[in-house]
Amino acid sequence: MIHRKLTESGAAQRGPVCRAVLLCLLAVFCLSVTGCVKNLNFSGKKEPVEYVICKDTSLPEQLQTLLKEKKKKPVTFTYRNSMYIYLVVCYGKKDFSGYSVRIEECWRSGETLFLRTQLMGPAAGEDSIETETYPYIVVRCPQMDVFCVIDS
Repeated sequence: MIHRKLTESGAAQRGPVCRAVLLCLLAVFCLSVTGCVKNLNFSGKKEPVEYVICKDTSLPEQLQTLLKEKKKKPVTFTYRNSMYIYLVVCYGKKDFSGYSVRIEECWRSGETLFLRTQLMGPAAGEDSIETETYPYIVVRCPQMDVFCVIDS
C-alpha cells in the first residue's frame, strides 16, 4: 500500500510538468501555422534596386572583420548601418584561382529585397593556379526597411 501511494504521488507531480510541456509544443505549432513567418512576396512586381558592388577598402571596419571570419565557408548574411544595407555572399574555400561571383538579379518586391548570385568557375582555357581562394561578393544598397532574401 505504501508503494502504491508513492507511485500515485509521483504521477501527480509529473502531470503538471507534462501538461506544461504539451502546452509549449502546442503554442510553437500554432505560431508556425498561423503565419508568424514573414510572407515573402516572390510573385509581386519586381522593382529595380540601385546597388554598388563594394571593394574591401570601402567596407565598414566591422564588416571587414566579419568577412575575414565568415568567407572561409559558404554563407550569406546582411550587415546594416544607418546609411546602407550590405548583402554578402561567400562561396567558401576553393582550391584554384579564376572564380568570380556574378549578380543575376537584385530587386525589391513589396517589403522584401532580393539578391540572386551565381558562382562562375574559371573560363574554359583560362590558366588557373592551384591556390586557396575565397570567392565572395558584397553588394551595397541604400538603407530601407525591408526583409532581405539572398539566393546563391
